[in-house]
Amino acid sequence: MRVYLRLIKITVALLLLNLLSGCWDIKEIQDVNYITALGIDYEDGNFIIYTQMLDFSYVAKAETGKSDKPAQVWTGKTTGKTLNMAISQVFNSAQERTVWSHISCIIMSENYLKTDIVKNTDTLNRYQEVRWTPWVFGTKESIERLLTTTAFFNLSPLKTLLHEPLQEYKQKSYIVPVRYFDFVAQLTEPATTALLPNLTIDSSTWKLNKKNDPKLIIDGAYALSSEGKYNGLLKNNELSGLRWLQEETRRSSINVKKDGVHAAFVYLEDPKIRRSLKMVHGVPRYQVHIESRANVTEALTEITETEIEKLAAEVIKQEILDTYNNGLKIKSDVYSLEHLLFKQKTGIWKQLQQSSDDLLDENSLDFVTVKVNIEFVGMMKLPKKP
Repeated sequence: MRVYLRLIKITVALLLLNLLSGCWDIKEIQDVNYITALGIDYEDGNFIIYTQMLDFSYVAKAETGKSDKPAQVWTGKTTGKTLNMAISQVFNSAQERTVWSHISCIIMSENYLKTDIVKNTDTLNRYQEVRWTPWVFGTKESIERLLTTTAFFNLSPLKTLLHEPLQEYKQKSYIVPVRYFDFVAQLTEPATTALLPNLTIDSSTWKLNKKNDPKLIIDGAYALSSEGKYNGLLKNNELSGLRWLQEETRRSSINVKKDGVHAAFVYLEDPKIRRSLKMVHGVPRYQVHIESRANVTEALTEITETEIEKLAAEVIKQEILDTYNNGLKIKSDVYSLEHLLFKQKTGIWKQLQQSSDDLLDENSLDFVTVKVNIEFVGMMKLPKKP
């Protein structure tokens, strides 16, 4: 009887084991191709897809310390009449299974941005493995060159601006990095201008053993209006006022001049922004108020704290106005002021949109106020008043 019961137990155990899920089809990391960056170009009626793959065994070693060998980076290039056809060509020579879920950045060429970007981006959205969180950039540069620009100290390529733009932005806020989901949302939100950071290469600042060592930088942004209409590219010097109207700004600097001479260098932090709208004779007018904390890191002439606060406020106000007017030159609402009208007075916005293509002019931003409060001037104190 005991033998019989024991056989029953063994039989039941074997049956239960058959119900357990196993890992028979698991693949090791070296047996999978992980795409880490995606580039999209358009030329002569064809879409061109660039892909970046890294040796993840090297990445794992690089994460624990510096390597004495440069990182290995593979780049692929495929073409097709549609975006989907170009992407599918990647599999032809991939050798192993290709995984798209590790993409952390997407680069779009200027030519691609001039296509029907909303329609073409929808194709990319249908790839379930591609997440909504990659950083997204525009560029005029060779995408292949961008994908192979190295990090410092032979670190992993994941330690470049391409994959980690946020840390540098926190230290010096200028053009805010954009996630893919934010970019898509801005393209489809009425009365909103999507600003896509322009990724380029600086070949002159850094040298390695007296040889130029190119590094990635962000210089300006591409402006695309609602429904993906391409407006143009504005460089950093044309967008100096944009940082003061970005909620993400953490720390940014300005030079203060007194009587035409450089007087102080000031860092401003966490600007508080308030936008408002009023209708004047049926025409929308916008007001902007900025208040920010400031630290003086350099004082070059005899100048007081009060003077620095006043002069810094004037610099910021002028930068805001100059950037606004630079946007108008390419028919772009770089501050998305029109979105205030859309949200607060949708009916009026629809009426004005039907009667005019341009709802902004040089008088639309009619009031800008800036207040700067100095909190720190260093060990050498400055007089409070003249």
